[in-house]
Amino acid sequence: MARLRRYRWLAALLALAGIAAAYAVTRPVAPGPWLQSVQQRGTLVVGVRQYARPAPPKAPTPPEPDQFDVAMARFVADRLGVKLQVIGLPGEPGSPAWQAAQREVDVVVAGARPSLPGESVAPVGPAYAIGEGSLLVLRGSRYQRTGDLRGQPVCVGQGSAYATRIAQDFQGVPKVYASSIRAATGFLAGECQALADDAPVVARLLTLQEWRFYRKLDANLQADAGAARIGLHATDPQSAAWFDQTTRDWRNNGALQRAREQRAGDVAYEASQLQDGLVCHS
Repeated sequence: MARLRRYRWLAALLALAGIAAAYAVTRPVAPGPWLQSVQQRGTLVVGVRQYARPAPPKAPTPPEPDQFDVAMARFVADRLGVKLQVIGLPGEPGSPAWQAAQREVDVVVAGARPSLPGESVAPVGPAYAIGEGSLLVLRGSRYQRTGDLRGQPVCVGQGSAYATRIAQDFQGVPKVYASSIRAATGFLAGECQALADDAPVVARLLTLQEWRFYRKLDANLQADAGAARIGLHATDPQSAAWFDQTTRDWRNNGALQRAREQRAGDVAYEASQLQDGLVCHS
């Protein structure tokens, strides 16, 4: 009986230690001075990717914000308890227009992009766009493994978290397009030997009738864990720590997965429009 009591006491002590450890991990991090100024202002201004959606040849649509980036931006704004203002970053990363627009925002949430000399934002937190990707190739092609794509062009959208891994892991050649749907259009046109995108996107594309001529390679792509990070206009360690925790919560509490599924539906819808005589102007 005494031994049983000792075991129960030990089990209770371990349980309390586990609770304390969990609390230490999940205890909220307070925003730093820079984020506190945003809260006082009441609005967070976020720069995101933008591109045109498929449209009739004679009626192109203006560029619109990337909804995956917007979902992350809204998650951040909600955590801060402020309104969200979204600004689309024009042109390509590093272009004069992109750099000028960056200076007008508080935070940049724009997928994976290279760090550029003189850039006005510093990456904070872990990557917000992460998860397994997939490769699509033409049925009957000689490509059976990722290694078979060595030296071959692979279509990816701007901000793809897989471009770096394509180049490093099997020496493929990422061919970057303005968006995922434009990359898919380039792939269909034979401009690349493979298409790389988030696994849910590829799975949804393969449900479309016109994609029956394509197949997924068995190997999965891993996202670049150092890419697709939030860019912050401040040197504020406390605010950087807040973004670190917020991004981890976004990844761990289901918000990231919901955003991935929503994006997959959006890309599949845009792809379905292409068969109805619409073309991509992105």
